[in-house]
Amino acid sequence: MSIAVAHPAPTPLPLPCPRLRSLLVDAAERARHPRAEARELAPGLHELIARRGPDRRLQIPARDELRLHGLGPAAAFSRARGGTCGEALEFGRAGPLPGVHAYLLGGPGGIDTAVAALELARLAARHDAALGPAGAVLAVPARGTALFLAPRARGLRRALARAGSFRQFWCSDADDAPLRLRESLRFLATWTANAHARLPRPVSPALYWQRPGAPLAVLVPDARAEFEPPPELLALA
Repeated sequence: MSIAVAHPAPTPLPLPCPRLRSLLVDAAERARHPRAEARELAPGLHELIARRGPDRRLQIPARDELRLHGLGPAAAFSRARGGTCGEALEFGRAGPLPGVHAYLLGGPGGIDTAVAALELARLAARHDAALGPAGAVLAVPARGTALFLAPRARGLRRALARAGSFRQFWCSDADDAPLRLRESLRFLATWTANAHARLPRPVSPALYWQRPGAPLAVLVPDARAEFEPPPELLALA
């Protein structure tokens, strides 16, 4: 007499993962996609996961759809940032005076790669460069546009040129020119305020501070207002 052995049903394998991208948006844009995977990085700045379709257009998948692909929140954001950093990155460097400069990533009308500004440390390390102990001060004034400076970074301009295309305008400083931090922060603030007022799809007028090992924090809530750099930033820079 034979005995039938019951075998457990095989566990369904996750579906092939879509081509995810990470977008930096304001609260209003996040609210337009209540079922999407999203998180607040700092006041006024949200990260939203998108999917690039076969026609290269971005779509916003529901978080339930991502779960069908076996992606929890951490894995989804990690894959989305990796996908964005794998796009063609375009950097620029500008400055009105010697020792006064800031960087630009992306711009209106192009592929939205602004989140790569939050991956500067990894991009730099990949190309034998490093951020300084002060990390980076950055802004996202409009969709697809990030502005930043990195006090005491080593080899950053060279690393950005290797990570993507790079152009320099208004600025002829050597890579090792001493940074005038106060003046550079004011230049960054002015640039941020103008971009937030003039570019389409504004995101945030704030300046943010990304320190190594610390969450993204607001440095200046509104770049249009007068401000004094905090002593802890000046001490690290």
